[in-house]
Amino acid sequence: MSKTDPDATFMPMKEDHMKNGQLKPGYNLQASTNNQFIVNYSLAQTTADTTTLKHHTQEFIENYGQAPEALTADAGYGSQENYEYLEGNNIQAYVKYNYFHKEQQQKNKPPDPFHPENMYYNQETDTYYCPMGQAMKNIGQRRRKTASGYLQYNTLYQAQNCGGCPLRVLCHKANGNRIIERNHRLIQLKAKAKEIY
Repeated sequence: MSKTDPDATFMPMKEDHMKNGQLKPGYNLQASTNNQFIVNYSLAQTTADTTTLKHHTQEFIENYGQAPEALTADAGYGSQENYEYLEGNNIQAYVKYNYFHKEQQQKNKPPDPFHPENMYYNQETDTYYCPMGQAMKNIGQRRRKTASGYLQYNTLYQAQNCGGCPLRVLCHKANGNRIIERNHRLIQLKAKAKEIY
């Protein structure tokens, strides 16, 4: 806690003259612009931009009596909670997600067949298939609460028999049959964000 500013949060600063990663008390400033004019600003007591978007946008709506038609933000704001908030308020989102640029850089590289995003998914049977063609069946859901209290639901898929598979060492190192976790709603929202770019 800062003795001079108890409301501040200790966070890493871009100006790190000592180059030792020192934390200093500060705030996360958010600013909205329209035609290069600042139309709204807010201060947050969190280091993550992801958790600031809803409050900042709500403040804009309260000040102007209407939601913005569109919102542009960098990948630091891309999350399921934010995408659904913007969609629910009919705000056109131009917001990348955190792995967007990495995906663009890897376009020319061969895809990793063991990564869940590259596995074949049969929507009708709700089944994934591993590179060996083995079905990975839905074994239930896991509920996850974010730092802001938002609930996400991830579906778990498990292979039936990884024992003796010649690709196992490339696929996973865990004991037992491989389990993958997929958030279908987030996958849809990320696909929508990707279409815009």
